[in-house]
Amino acid sequence: MLLSIIKYGLLLWLSYVVWQVLRRFFGGSTLHNIPGPPSESLLAGNLARLHGADSWDFHKSLEEDFNGVVKIHGLIGDVQLYVFDPAALHSILVKDQELYEESTIFLSLTGLLFGKGILSTTGNEHRRHRKILMPAFSTRNLRSMLPVLYEVTNRLRDGLIKPHLQAGPRELDMYSMLSRTSLEFVGRAGIGYSFDSLADGEEPVDQYALSLKSLTPSIHKLAVFLPFLPLVSKVGPASFRRFVLGLIPSKTLDALCRIVSIMDSKATFLVQDKNRSIRRGDGDIVENSNDIMSLLLKSNRTAAEEMKFMDDELVAQTSMIIHAGTDTTSSALNRIVHVLALHPDVQDKLRTEILATKEPMEHDELVGLPYLDGVVRETLRLYPPITAMTRTVTHDCILPLSTPITGIDGRRMETIPVPKGCEITIAISAANHNKAVWGDDALEFKPQRWLNGRAQGVTIRMSGVYGNTMTFVGGGRSCIGFKFVQLELKVVLSVLLRCYRFSVVNDHIRWKLGSPAAPSVDNRPFLPIVVERLNV
Repeated sequence: MLLSIIKYGLLLWLSYVVWQVLRRFFGGSTLHNIPGPPSESLLAGNLARLHGADSWDFHKSLEEDFNGVVKIHGLIGDVQLYVFDPAALHSILVKDQELYEESTIFLSLTGLLFGKGILSTTGNEHRRHRKILMPAFSTRNLRSMLPVLYEVTNRLRDGLIKPHLQAGPRELDMYSMLSRTSLEFVGRAGIGYSFDSLADGEEPVDQYALSLKSLTPSIHKLAVFLPFLPLVSKVGPASFRRFVLGLIPSKTLDALCRIVSIMDSKATFLVQDKNRSIRRGDGDIVENSNDIMSLLLKSNRTAAEEMKFMDDELVAQTSMIIHAGTDTTSSALNRIVHVLALHPDVQDKLRTEILATKEPMEHDELVGLPYLDGVVRETLRLYPPITAMTRTVTHDCILPLSTPITGIDGRRMETIPVPKGCEITIAISAANHNKAVWGDDALEFKPQRWLNGRAQGVTIRMSGVYGNTMTFVGGGRSCIGFKFVQLELKVVLSVLLRCYRFSVVNDHIRWKLGSPAAPSVDNRPFLPIVVERLNV
């Protein structure tokens, strides 16, 4: 039987390769005239540079040497597009979004890892998931979550940072501290569960927390196999796929399977535990809770059948929210602390604004601080946690351009015919750095460019949901938690800058590209920041 399974798998793999080769060489010819960097590999084209952890220079060259749409060489001669033209992005994300679906690899991966949730569904099913989840991220609910965010941040301040500063300023690994805090934010506000005491010397021992920390590195180790996920995910029932995976002698794959199993079991327990509280008459426990899961359970009780989440969907949403929210918040928090350490004048000005307010601030006062808002917006513009994402073209279509490009043959191109199946990279960083939109100072960190949530001097409209940037993208698959991320950043800064000053001695910190970007020293996750306690 094992031999038959192996033969069947090899046949499927060979068929997939042949189909891809034929499609790449006989389809997509309209794209070959678009300028782009030369292919660097017969097999992988430019993909190693495009997705490499140290490929910032490559992305910068795509931003500066090309004009809005760039041809990228993919696997086995495939032609893909790297897009940061405003009109093209509006078409992809908003106007014609039904023609540009989430990458099949991403959909397959999130479906296999978490189940059926907002990240792994498309079309009407995705719209249903989004419609049910959106109210949980309303301004009203964010206000109710604010005390929890302050409580967690105070534990970061007093439990993780303060004990190290008894003898004066000290260089601390803020990456570890802020990553733990990010998970606790999402745990408390997302599902009403505490993963970490945030106490010095007490490393988190929660199995879910440890599994979540290992999830992304495990996926990266198996990255070479990701292109085959759409095919594998359709082979037989889930039990058969698990059986086949169990036959593959891979320690990394075994570890990933254990991680997914732990996360699924924990999420299932949390959902069932809250449901049991409701059934046995402890409804007040949920009724008085403001975490996202409790809000969903409360709405489930009165929602129409077609608008209710089933238990397996609640489990999937739980894991997806925690995974996505933790990584992006951690990246943003680490980046903003690093940026302020590099810009002491900005940090001092921001501290002055914060010290002029009471502690803690109410929601409207906190989000209304103009310089704090400018610092957060400018950091997220210049350094978005997710630098790029992909879409797959579902039907032949025409991509409009804000600025015409000149083809390799010298022909002026005002639109681009894009064939079905083409992979498109939404170049988030490149769009946020586009000098045609942001001006010649687009690559400079200037919080003062923002006034009342708007960037001064910007006349070209971008389709993003946040401050004319593409940081949280736009359209029907934009990030539903972008206001929550902003609030987390503002709470942390409003608390920490009152009592601590951040600086760097030797800026040997390097940021690694990824989903999301992360700080690194000597190729290990690390953010060494000198922290000084202030007498205020």
